[in-house]
Amino acid sequence: MAEDLNPVLGNLAKDPKATEDFSKEVEEVIARADGMKDAGRVEEAVEDMLALEKKCRQSCDGRSTSKLLCKICQLYYDVKEWSKLKENIVLLSKKRGQLKRAITDMVHLVMGWLDALDKERRLELIATLNEVTEGKIFVEVEKARLTKMLAVMKEEEGNIEEAANLLQEVQVESFGAMERREKTEYILNQMRLVLLKKDFVRTQIISKKLNPKLLETEDFQDLKIQYYQYMIKYWLHEKKYLDASKAYLSIFRTSSVQADEAKWKDALTAHALYLTLAQYDNEQEDMLHKVDTMEAKKLDKVPVFQDLVKLFLRKEIAAWPLANEAEIKSHPVFQEEPHEGGASRWDMLKKRIVQHNITVVSGYYEQVHTKRLCELLSLSDKELETELSELVCSKFVFAKIDRPAGTIKFGKKETYTDRLNDWSSSITKMLDLVENTCHLIQKEQMVQAARAKLKAKK
Repeated sequence: MAEDLNPVLGNLAKDPKATEDFSKEVEEVIARADGMKDAGRVEEAVEDMLALEKKCRQSCDGRSTSKLLCKICQLYYDVKEWSKLKENIVLLSKKRGQLKRAITDMVHLVMGWLDALDKERRLELIATLNEVTEGKIFVEVEKARLTKMLAVMKEEEGNIEEAANLLQEVQVESFGAMERREKTEYILNQMRLVLLKKDFVRTQIISKKLNPKLLETEDFQDLKIQYYQYMIKYWLHEKKYLDASKAYLSIFRTSSVQADEAKWKDALTAHALYLTLAQYDNEQEDMLHKVDTMEAKKLDKVPVFQDLVKLFLRKEIAAWPLANEAEIKSHPVFQEEPHEGGASRWDMLKKRIVQHNITVVSGYYEQVHTKRLCELLSLSDKELETELSELVCSKFVFAKIDRPAGTIKFGKKETYTDRLNDWSSSITKMLDLVENTCHLIQKEQMVQAARAKLKAKK
């Protein structure tokens, strides 16, 4: 344990250069300590090592100091002197000018024992190590791992809230010593726990710690899927179906998903369905066109969902109920598992089809009787007004309802500025035509004059 520095620490673990080498003396005192332990003289052995530890520490001999600290802890661990072990871990770490290497190796050694201990001893040692690592940047990774162990124990007890509170306070994204994958897994674990706690605001904050570009690398594909699955839970809670569809698209484009037909079918159909559930706007329409053209071959293998995408792209009124309603409704998007709220999403699909139909009608009619439009869309007057008002408020349809006359007028009302701009544009076009006509007349006159001169010469 004490032979090598922690490879992820780098420059953070550097101590001053050693002025003297005590390796020979350390080997001798460790050999004597083993004999004393067998004779039951552990305290005497520790006193001998502490006397030499002071000399090693003052001479900045990191390797020798590390060996002595680890041996002292090992002796107390072997004889099961738990109170003495905890006391000496804290005491040794707080000695004046204690070397970083020695503390790091001692913490590593003790952490290696935790899995083999019973719950009570493990909690005691974790608390001791937390005290030792507190505020020390060169053991921040070890501090984070200890916090994770404690959170796992709390979660196993069923105390999700306390586990989430413990883990969410660790600013692991700023740890330069932690490897990228371990750091990503740590943040994803934070997201998982706060989602279990249903703290969706904190979920969004933690999600910002991860750069989606990092997840695109080949060795992060499993973590990428995990990340987007957590984000889907967040977006669905926020009713942001367009963002949920983008998350499914990212999962669909993962190489491991592309290699498995069942997985990419699930991701592609979910992407298509959440797109249809999204609020109608230019981005949503553009994404529908893209999935219809760029993924046409794969959509051919799921014809029911391909027809649904095309239904939203055609400028035709769509009938409700849908032709393949049973198969569409059986999709996990409209079930309570894995994401609750399937019934409300089915109602939302009906709402989006109605809005699609209103948008189609607005493209063909300037004015229509309310009664006639209700017949076309199979809606009551109240339902029609509600859906039309929502589209008008979002400025995707311009309409005016005349209740006494029982009519609906589509089209944007022209302002004085619009009229003036149209008039100005028309005048400009007219002047361009006049100028072009004058040019053509002048050209023709010159041609005729040239011909007359040629005839006169003959």
